[in-house]
Amino acid sequence: MFVRFLCRRDVQLRRSLKTAEPPTIPELYKNPEVLAANPYFSNFQRAYLKGVALRPSTVTGKTYPEVSRAYFEAVHAVLTRKKSAAKAAADLQDQLVQITGLKARVAGSSARTVGAAAAIQ
Repeated sequence: MFVRFLCRRDVQLRRSLKTAEPPTIPELYKNPEVLAANPYFSNFQRAYLKGVALRPSTVTGKTYPEVSRAYFEAVHAVLTRKKSAAKAAADLQDQLVQITGLKARVAGSSARTVGAAAAIQ
């Protein structure tokens, strides 16, 4: 019942206006009131229209837990200053190639990537 309530159009509209919570109803991203209160929502709308995935599980499949852990460890190493961001990213790319068997993407490639695929192809 509570989930149904939260999914209602009027509730999502109110929450996006008061708390800046992105709605799950696509047409609310075109609502002038919502866009005035949250101008960056126009970027979200473009992302949804392009089919952005929030998790890389579709690309990584059964290796998702390993990929997720590799990301976590890379971010942790940067936040705890054990590695520079550049070194952690390079190491992460190497790990992702090893975990997934996919090839590393060449810098500046124009192919669309999502989630873990951003670092691998």
